[in-house]
Amino acid sequence: MMLKRLLLLSLCSFFLLPAFGQNMRKKLKKRTAEACVYGNVGYYGNAHWSLGANIHYLHGIGRKKQTFSVGMGIRANMFNTKRREYTTSSRVMTALNPGGADTLYMPKVQTNTLNGYIALKIHIKQGVDVFFSTDIGGINFGDSKDGYFQSYETEPLPPGILYKSEPYAFNLHMPWTESYGTIMSEAYGSFRINDVLYWRLGFNYLRNEYKIDRNIPMNGKRFYQNHWMVMSGLCFDIRWHRTIAQSDYQL
Repeated sequence: MMLKRLLLLSLCSFFLLPAFGQNMRKKLKKRTAEACVYGNVGYYGNAHWSLGANIHYLHGIGRKKQTFSVGMGIRANMFNTKRREYTTSSRVMTALNPGGADTLYMPKVQTNTLNGYIALKIHIKQGVDVFFSTDIGGINFGDSKDGYFQSYETEPLPPGILYKSEPYAFNLHMPWTESYGTIMSEAYGSFRINDVLYWRLGFNYLRNEYKIDRNIPMNGKRFYQNHWMVMSGLCFDIRWHRTIAQSDYQL
């Protein structure tokens, strides 16, 4: 009788092992939870730079290698530059304007942004990953600045016609049409320094928009400019202890 019971228990264990393995596989889904501080700098025409911090959570796709992970995050960013020429935001008005896009000369620019974003991670090898992210939308904070309107049609004397301007209050990313406000997209590599820290290196694209206090015929109120910058940052793995525990069970 004892032998029969042992054989029965062995058979049960044999059939339960695949189910246990499947449950372990589910538990070992790759998850990325990171907080980062970063800086960006660019130069074309003159210098522009920004500082920021972000936090995101990503979830692995699939049940085996899980090369890809997707998720969402929140980003706070402070952008600064000076002596920039912003152009008419409205594509419709620009197309109707015989002289093309008009410009708003900005002696100083300072925008503070809080946006939500989506992110994609591609796992390359242990300790090396590539990330892509883009803002979805959010809000801007910033003081009023002087802007000088310059038109191809009226050709005002330099620096132009004075308008009061401020960062467009709301941000909305619309890839197939006009976006609104300040939107950042980035691509970077992430390299593990130790069990807790990662170093980020890459580049980003920032669309920055200002709104003036009065409507201008054939232009509206919104003016924008695009900025490319190199990015470097230091990242903290929020769930580092779990990441280490899972490193021995690569799927």
